[in-house]
Amino acid sequence: MIKINNNELLNIIKKSKKQTKIIIFPETWNLENFLFDKNISIYPDYDVFPFESIKPSKKILSRRIQTLYNLLKNKDIIILTTLHSLSRYTIPYSILKKNIFSFNIDSTFNINPFYYGYEKKWNVYEYGEYSKKGFVLDMYIPIYENPIRIELFDDEIVRINYFDINTQKSIESLNSFTFIPGSEILMKYQENAEKILSKYPNTNNTLEIIDTIPAIYYEKKETLLDYIDIKNSEIFIINEKESISSSFTRERENLEFIYSDNLKKLYKNYSGDSLENFISKINYKNIEINKQNFIIKKISSKKKSKEIPLLEWEDLEIGDLIVHENYGIGIYKGLKKIETQYGKKELIMLEYANNAKVYLPIERIDKISKYVGDKDIVKLDKIGSSSWERRKKKVEENIRSKIQELIKLYALREHTTGISLQGDEEIEEKFKKTFPYIETADQEKAIEEVLNDLASTKPMDRLIAGDAGFGKTEVALRAVVRTVSSGYQAAILVPTTILAQQYYDNVKYRFDEIGITVELIDRFKTQKEKNIITEKINSGKLDVIIGTHALLNKNIKFKKLGLLVIDEEQRFGVFQKEKIKELSHGINVLTMSATPIPRTLYFSISGLRDMSVISTPPIGRLPVETFVSKYSKKIIRTAILREKSRGGQVLYIHNRVNDIEEVEKELSELIPEVSVVSAHGQMQKRYLSKIIKMYYNGEIDVLIATTIIENGIDIPNANTLIVDDAERYGISQLYQLRGRVGRSSKRAFAYFLYKNKLKPETEKRLEAIKKIVGPGSGLKLALQDLEIRGFGDLLGIEQKGHINNIGLNMYKEILNKAIIEIYSKEKIINKENIKEKIDLDIKGITMPITIPENYIENPIERMRIYRTIANETKIENFEKIKEEIEDKFGKIPEELNNLIKYSILRINAYKKGAKEIEIYDNTAIIKYSKYLDIDILKLKKYSHHFNHFENKKELVIYTKNPEESLFKIFE
Repeated sequence: MIKINNNELLNIIKKSKKQTKIIIFPETWNLENFLFDKNISIYPDYDVFPFESIKPSKKILSRRIQTLYNLLKNKDIIILTTLHSLSRYTIPYSILKKNIFSFNIDSTFNINPFYYGYEKKWNVYEYGEYSKKGFVLDMYIPIYENPIRIELFDDEIVRINYFDINTQKSIESLNSFTFIPGSEILMKYQENAEKILSKYPNTNNTLEIIDTIPAIYYEKKETLLDYIDIKNSEIFIINEKESISSSFTRERENLEFIYSDNLKKLYKNYSGDSLENFISKINYKNIEINKQNFIIKKISSKKKSKEIPLLEWEDLEIGDLIVHENYGIGIYKGLKKIETQYGKKELIMLEYANNAKVYLPIERIDKISKYVGDKDIVKLDKIGSSSWERRKKKVEENIRSKIQELIKLYALREHTTGISLQGDEEIEEKFKKTFPYIETADQEKAIEEVLNDLASTKPMDRLIAGDAGFGKTEVALRAVVRTVSSGYQAAILVPTTILAQQYYDNVKYRFDEIGITVELIDRFKTQKEKNIITEKINSGKLDVIIGTHALLNKNIKFKKLGLLVIDEEQRFGVFQKEKIKELSHGINVLTMSATPIPRTLYFSISGLRDMSVISTPPIGRLPVETFVSKYSKKIIRTAILREKSRGGQVLYIHNRVNDIEEVEKELSELIPEVSVVSAHGQMQKRYLSKIIKMYYNGEIDVLIATTIIENGIDIPNANTLIVDDAERYGISQLYQLRGRVGRSSKRAFAYFLYKNKLKPETEKRLEAIKKIVGPGSGLKLALQDLEIRGFGDLLGIEQKGHINNIGLNMYKEILNKAIIEIYSKEKIINKENIKEKIDLDIKGITMPITIPENYIENPIERMRIYRTIANETKIENFEKIKEEIEDKFGKIPEELNNLIKYSILRINAYKKGAKEIEIYDNTAIIKYSKYLDIDILKLKKYSHHFNHFENKKELVIYTKNPEESLFKIFE
């Protein structure tokens, strides 16, 4: 036995003269934590039980196939694995070898990635995914840092690029690439799998849930050991007893969750070598290490995290309610193609009251928007009725009468001279170095924006919006350090005692390092302790105070407050918000939220507040797998044991204190293999703190808690959440609860269970949180919640009825128009920076202006591009739009090119004063309202002759080709 301490492990392994080194870890250890060298490959076990409906994570599948490929190319590597994973059967060496191909420009590419273990998606974000759009094929091949894009002409490769998963744009040209399978299961061998399954009655329908047993696809049964030269390899087992016993536990649990005898036989025959047999075959050295003391070195990655646009919520589906700016509220019925004498034309079908249909030319998609409001009370508008215009006018009058005061407050802030906080560069740099992670791009941008705000003489009022665990707190702490190092005090206001305590615990040692004093104030402090802290605040002896609403006590009078940080503003009540308003008058305010309240979110979007968005997750963060289901003990047991088998912890939410102990007893009886403890807000502080600390240290497997932990628990090892009675919670709460798990590189699971039949609104809410996952989901859910519940108090006044009458987007348009007019009068903003709406119709266009289906087959993607083109107001941006479309889909067809030319004509004509253009065979009629700014020389050059009817405000042009003439005249 070799005993080592801390980071000597790598040195021992490297001293081995053997070519391949395999290190076997206990099943419950996270192998990712031991990536302390770039020559290390990971071969993890699957993160699901056999025959579960949940597929193994793409990260696991890609790690496994990547390691097998590395062994094919180079035997001189170090492999981290577990005993159970190593004993599993995998894709045979010879089959993997013959399914690896090299391609370069001009090569013929006739591979369908689906048959090689890739999953088809519309956009590629993860390893093992592919997408075919027009003439372009995207693939995320497991051996590359970035996904690969190839453009094909027939089957010939004409272009190869890496592309960025955030922007989906090409970033680097390549001359060649290597294609390897996306996973160990190649669908081209499906016939073999079907033949094997036929020998096991009633198992044919298991093909879709057999991802963890690749051996049934192949005739030979091989493990990773078949990829190496055993004589020239050395195997080390970390903590032998723990490794072997945890592997046997995992194998037993795998069998326990297979309920059919035939599936049990199938699993035993094809999952892998039996552990007893496998252990007897291998020679190994045992290394004892202390996991707790092991120094984990993090290797930074150049790979970017997936980023989601802030408001990707406009996608229309058939049946959605829409708002047409002229006709009002209707139903979107899809796209319709019609044949005209000039070719195919695509129209948007809309339905109104009494089944009246409106066919909107696709190029005017900018006239409609998705209806956001209370769908249950909305009525469809009647075509020809004046009701819609009356409702719009009423809303406009209401907004104008109410918004003046808000604008004045904003103008006052804009013109108020505050303090410029320049900070201390040395202190700030020292604090920055204590941050144990690499800042994401969004974090860096948000920090820069906040520090710039603080350095200016205008009081800061900024919202930091971003998902739970994306790094908002670090942005706030940098602002705190800037404030204190400039000689001012900072206050951090949080909604719960647990969150306050966690803030304090996390910052205390970092602030001590740079000489900043910090205290915590909450309801658990004695009156004597509160008095001492209050005296320190009032005398200016304390730099930073962290607290719950106890911080809003009237006895607290800051001597020199420079910054107020408000975390999760939506959790404070009306009275507390009034107190916050008093406290924040004239000082810098930084608000943080994952699901901002409507008023905050919309003020930020409309420009009444500054906003920074953190939509990039930390490197390696995966979306939480979310399930909504009827309450089931089987689901609960499976979820808890799956988490336990990989060394993780479970958070079980039960929001009723009166029977929480009964739930603790039930779970302990259902799963005696795990430790279960409950916690709630009515406990004594010392006992509650002790439980939270034990859970944090990994001494408790399952914590049953009330929503006291909704904000504040940050346990990277907690990766399964179970919420019973999920129907009792709002979207924002469910989202916050889900944010408590999945805060590491491990895959996380969230189960929202309900016991009673769901009401329609509750069903919508639970479906919303199930569908909206991944980066940016907090903001999306905030908007979805508005849609389900209505808006309520958007402007500090009751606006719900007005918003429901015309829909949020039309409300926003009227609100923005009013804001812009008043802004301009107050000289707060420059009118040149305002995005102008191009309101001009061109009737009678004959050239085909559409996006062919054979170029972009997905109707939602076509609608997105139509909308992008229709909403663009700057001519110079069209070249960039064309480049992006061509990059993703290949060479732009003539019809789409015509659409862009049409849009450019609309912009140019509108800016020169035109309000409508009608085109006939040899004539074009240009109507205007005030003026028409046309170059007379161009008019003469590109028309046979023209008539100007000044009294009618019309210009009639006579020409052989009116469209081409208009392009030239308005160029």
